[in-house]
Amino acid sequence: MQYLNNQISFCARPIPEKILNRTKTELLNKNVHNIDIYCHASADEDTINSAKTFADWLISNGKNVKICVPESEVNELYFNTQKYGLKDSDFIPDKSVVLDFNADERLSDKYKKLFYKNNPKNIIGYDHHSPTTSKLKGSFYIDDTAKSCCGILTRFFDGLKIKLNKESIKSLYCGMVSDYKKSGLLKITSDKGQYTLYKTDKFLQDKNSLEVFDKLDSKLTTKEKNKIYKHLDPLSRLSNDEKFLRKRLFKETKVTPNGKMAYIVISPNDSLWLKVGMDTPRTSEILKDLRVRISENSQNVPMLTQKQKEKMKNVDTVVAFYRKDNEYRMSIHSQSNSAIKLINYVKENLNPNIIAGGHSDRAGGKIDSITENDTTKFVNDFIKASEIL
Repeated sequence: MQYLNNQISFCARPIPEKILNRTKTELLNKNVHNIDIYCHASADEDTINSAKTFADWLISNGKNVKICVPESEVNELYFNTQKYGLKDSDFIPDKSVVLDFNADERLSDKYKKLFYKNNPKNIIGYDHHSPTTSKLKGSFYIDDTAKSCCGILTRFFDGLKIKLNKESIKSLYCGMVSDYKKSGLLKITSDKGQYTLYKTDKFLQDKNSLEVFDKLDSKLTTKEKNKIYKHLDPLSRLSNDEKFLRKRLFKETKVTPNGKMAYIVISPNDSLWLKVGMDTPRTSEILKDLRVRISENSQNVPMLTQKQKEKMKNVDTVVAFYRKDNEYRMSIHSQSNSAIKLINYVKENLNPNIIAGGHSDRAGGKIDSITENDTTKFVNDFIKASEIL
């Protein structure tokens, strides 16, 4: 599928028929029996629900499918480990499918060696992240204007005129809502267990994201959607330690001297962070909520002090630094679309060894170290970049 080797941008519009048919022909070929599906490292709802739905399609066509994702990463996601086969061998499949990422740094360490044993001509990918210098080899359809991989797959199945069952619709909807929340397209509020979904002005102006969302939303009952909203609300299920951590993080959030970027630094040896399991779905939601709230409007965040609000009145970008196992990571939300600009400046001028990428409004990265000198430099490099840009 050489036609996919370069980035193609269709703004989440229907995927061209020739691309759909060639993907279908390659994967449903009678000589193709075993197919692996790769989720990105630190799996989230978008990558896992994309994988589930794509796996269901392939399985229904008689293919043997294994999903390449560590079991430990899906325990709290919308995923049934008993239903899907997780990859646990070095067997090289006939084809491999990569969903919701296209860069080497997003490959799970558990499956990296296996992935590179694949012939690139047997690798197909669908993604919505901009390509980086570490782009994986293979045939990738990349629409970096789409706001979720589940949105792209909604177009994929729609284009092939495949009627999805209710479970697949719920899976795609879950992944889409999760990523739309991250992008600020949707807001979901809860009052005594009742959930209300709001479409932001940003969403209403994005006709293509809105169209694929409405395709799925109209096919689910209020009860079905509320169940998904509840699943996507880990803040309602926090332990006492996690609640205390959340309050503490807002209190400890700082601002760069120029007042444009706020940041929270969790030390690699922070005892409470280690106690709650470091980067989990719930702590990830805690950090995401902090980044989104402060970047959107710090003056309306009740967890901040008045002194903090005064310093943050011009903040539009928020970065969280935290440990995951033996890596030190950062995640950015930016209303001024400066996330990639910050990353590129750090890579080009301060630290070429960082591994990072994502979208202009939200991105992430890491270093393979948790030593004090390395993590301190990692943090300071982004502070310096914010002061210069």
